[in-house]
Amino acid sequence: MTDQVQVHLGAGIGNIVLATPLLLGLHKSGFVTDVVLAADYPETADLLRPWSVVREVFTHRQRFPDGKTYSYTIPGIPPFYWQRYARLFAGLKNALSRPPDALFYQNEQAYYWSFARRLGSQSERPCYTLPITSTFSFDSSQGTLVLAPGCKTGEMAAKRWPYFSKLADQFDDVTVVGTSDDLQQPNGEPINFSRHVKSFIDQLTLRETAELIAGAGAFVGNDSGLSHIAGAVGIPTLMIFGPSPDQTLGRFPSNVRVLRRGSPCEPCWFGSRFRSCAGRIDCLNELPVHSIVSVLSGLGWIGDDQIEMRDPDLTL
Repeated sequence: MTDQVQVHLGAGIGNIVLATPLLLGLHKSGFVTDVVLAADYPETADLLRPWSVVREVFTHRQRFPDGKTYSYTIPGIPPFYWQRYARLFAGLKNALSRPPDALFYQNEQAYYWSFARRLGSQSERPCYTLPITSTFSFDSSQGTLVLAPGCKTGEMAAKRWPYFSKLADQFDDVTVVGTSDDLQQPNGEPINFSRHVKSFIDQLTLRETAELIAGAGAFVGNDSGLSHIAGAVGIPTLMIFGPSPDQTLGRFPSNVRVLRRGSPCEPCWFGSRFRSCAGRIDCLNELPVHSIVSVLSGLGWIGDDQIEMRDPDLTL
């Protein structure tokens, strides 16, 4: 009889995407896997449906099977949410022990993968991925640059690079995705895009957004869930990092590039947060537009049929 595994995952979109190598590893080892999501956004479940490596996806707002009916229960909830859900695993003899919290903050993907190792996986850890392709329902093509200017709110908004509208002005075929909140800078100022930019702000479900991204030519975003979706669906992806770390997330797929200004104080997220720059977030505010264009060129996306430089002055 095939062993059945219940995997509990949680937190943001990016955290769920970074855990997909675990699901792939369990499938390769022959397990039948159900997933229970304690996700910040319930729509995150739709990113895993349908997928051959997962039998069923539940959310904590739904009624899901008793963990005792599984051969193993994997408590893959990130440490910063663990106290909210620890009681669900109390007394479950089939629950695997959790790795040290420190591993999560050293290499998040390795943290999730450690559960696969516990269940006998001997394979190399795969890159994260999502089972999503373009449905051609949206006006995006290999000449489309998709921009996601937002990320979570509150202190997390300090991860937002401030020059997305200037970047959009350099390209003819640009689409913006996200929510209306994503069109605000950390200081509350609005982000205004030129009229040629196609906006799908507040118009799509999360799954539809992923399908639109999958049909585009390239993607640029902050350290955010949408950026990890872009990386997971396989298109050329540029992630802009500043105060938050990237190396602690683990290995990125080959289609992903990380760009930083390279300030000596970055990343400061797990240290003296924002202290060195007195909260100015210099690592992002001083990262110029031409650096983004240069990386897009290095990704092999920019060609004569894909870009018309509208402004030769790319100092910002």
